[in-house]
This record gives sequence, structure tokens and C-alpha cells, in this order.
Amino acid sequence: MKRILISAICLSLSLFSYSQADEKEEPTTTFKFGGYVKADFLNSWYNNGDVGDTSPLKDIHFPAQIPVGPEDQNFNLDFHVKESRFNFDVKSKLLGKDIHGFVEVDFLLSAQGNERVSNSFAPRLRHFYFEWGNLLIGQTWSTFMIVVVPDDLDFAGAAEGLVFNRQPQIRYTHKSWQFSIENPETTLMDFQDPTVVETEKEIIPDVVVRKNFTLERGFIGISLLNRVLSGKTADGNDVKSQYAFGLSGGGKIMVGDRGSDIRFMATYGSGLGRYTALGFTAGGVLDENENINGIGSLNGYFAYNHYWKPEKWSSSFNVSAFQAFNDMDFVSEEANDRAYSASANLKFTPSKVVMFGVEFMHGYRELANNIDGSFQRVQFSAKYSFGYNNTVTNEKR
Repeated sequence: MKRILISAICLSLSLFSYSQADEKEEPTTTFKFGGYVKADFLNSWYNNGDVGDTSPLKDIHFPAQIPVGPEDQNFNLDFHVKESRFNFDVKSKLLGKDIHGFVEVDFLLSAQGNERVSNSFAPRLRHFYFEWGNLLIGQTWSTFMIVVVPDDLDFAGAAEGLVFNRQPQIRYTHKSWQFSIENPETTLMDFQDPTVVETEKEIIPDVVVRKNFTLERGFIGISLLNRVLSGKTADGNDVKSQYAFGLSGGGKIMVGDRGSDIRFMATYGSGLGRYTALGFTAGGVLDENENINGIGSLNGYFAYNHYWKPEKWSSSFNVSAFQAFNDMDFVSEEANDRAYSASANLKFTPSKVVMFGVEFMHGYRELANNIDGSFQRVQFSAKYSFGYNNTVTNEKR
């Protein structure tokens, strides 16, 4: 009996030791929630016509939607919370390497909902990806985009000057270098037709190479985009293609000792289309023989974010511009040609998680035939941030 008891005790200790060792080997998984609640109150003056009920310009600065034409003043007051966002983050280990998943949604550009009764708007997918070691797979900011946006109350701020794009991709990072293949999407205009269409005829992914530089007081990134514009002829019997490229650089430099900073971006290329200025122009245009010709463009912005005394008060000032190099032998006179905007704001942050602000913006759009239009906007915003903050995907970091 004594011998059986000793054996039972030894067996129990062995099982306990195995259980403890097994628990130590089991990776720890963490879950985090985060996001922010943001309410925007916008009073807009459109100088050359009105916008439609579903126009994104009612919610955010969207250069291609600025009304153009003869002087025709219209006023619009809009309240919304569509920029509010929610995210979920999970981290663990797999085969000895960190694995990280992230998903984030907001409610902008929703095709569902209206302001008649309940202001119900559908969630919109922003990010959904995972990282394992040096590999990223899923949807997030394009590797071509240097993720730094002016600290405006408006969603994107200096929209004309940005590379602004999120899409599915496979990205590999090696030290300060990044390489990716990304979702291709060709946008074209027909010969002498301003209508922009998506061809859905791509067979080669967009390819991006990027180099990041860490500075003593900031960072700079330089990226190169290679893509192929593709589309079928009208009879559907032939697929035409055209090589396109883009070179972009941008960054953030800290100024002074109170947290002020300078932010900037500049981009040049041919066939960039949807990558720049929220798709202000198409990637290419067809000639009379249905050959694709890339549309050249140059755009950029400069912003200064200043912290006053006391540091709870801050302001952001920025200017941005976009210029297309349209070949008028092929491009319609009603196609977008150039745009610019300028804005300034005053923000009060009583704590790290709460912000109140007011902002003034002026935006301008011009067509290839020199017909133009502009608008002004005064925006009041209130924001409460909570939980986890992904500094990689936060465009206003």
C-alpha cells in the first residue's frame, strides 16, 4: 500500500511538471481593441454649383467632386460621425516568430444610409492584414504611399498632394527596404471622353520598391511604383497595355522642443491614376487607334504642425497641389487638369485622448478647358480616442 501511494505521488508530480512545462511553451496571445469617436460639423460654400446628395465632398475634401462652371453660390451644412473608427489587434507567436493580425473599419463613403431618419451608415473596411516575421499579407496602405498626412480636422487634409491608397498586397520587409506586389486596377478614359472607367483586364500585379530612412528627428521614405495599364479594345478581340511608373518621396521632421513638425510629400509619374489625389485623373487615355497612353502628373503638399504655449493648443497649416500633363490630342477638354487647396486649424487637446478643433479650408479645381470652380469650408470637430493605437496604420501619426 505504501509503495502504491509513493508511485501515485511520483506520477502526480510528473504530470504536474509536464503540465507546467507545456504551459511555458504555449505562446501568449494578446487581444487589443481601439479606435476613436469623431464628430464633424461642416459648413461649406460652393461657388460654382451644388453637390449631389451622395457626394463624398459633403463629408471630406474630395478634389474631383468640387463643382465647376459659372458662378452659382450654394451653401450646405452637414453633421456626421462617419470618420469614427474601430479596430481589433491580435498578437502571438508562430514557429518562433511574432505573428500579428489587425482589422479596422470606419463609415466613410458608405453607399448605404441617409440623413432622413436614423443616419445609419454601413461600416467600410480600411485594414485587414497579418504580419508574420518580415512578411505582410492582406489589405493596408500601399507600400508606394509614405504614410504621413497633415494633422487636419478633415479626413485627408491635403488630398491633392497625397499618394493615398489602401489595397490587398504581399509585402516583404528587409531592414529599411520593402518590396511588394499589390492589387492592380486600371482606370482609363476613352478617346476625347472625360468618363473614367475601370477596365478589370489586368494580368500583372503592381510592383513597389521602397527605402525608408530613419533620421535623428524624423523619417523620410522614397518609393518606386511599376505597373501595367491594361484594357480591351471595343470589339473585345484585343488587349492593349502600357507600362506606367511613379516615384514618390515624403516624410516628417520634428521642429523645436514642443513637438512641432514639418510634413511633406512629392510624387511624379505617368499612369498613376487612382494612386494620387483620391483618383483625380485616370491612369491613361485611349487614342483614336485604342492604344493606351499614360497620363503624366506631378503633385505634392507641405504642412507645418505647430504646438503653442501651453502645449494643449496646436495648429496645422498646409498647402497642396496637383497638375496633370494632359495630351489634348487624346484627352477631352472636360477632363480634370489641376487642383489645389490650403487649410489652417486650431486644436485644443485637454488630454491625450480628447480633442476639439476648428478649421478653415479653401479648395480649387480646374478642367482642361480652363473651366474652374472652388469652395470654402469651416469645420468644427470633436474626437475621443480609446484603447489601442496602431502607429503604423495611423495616417496622422
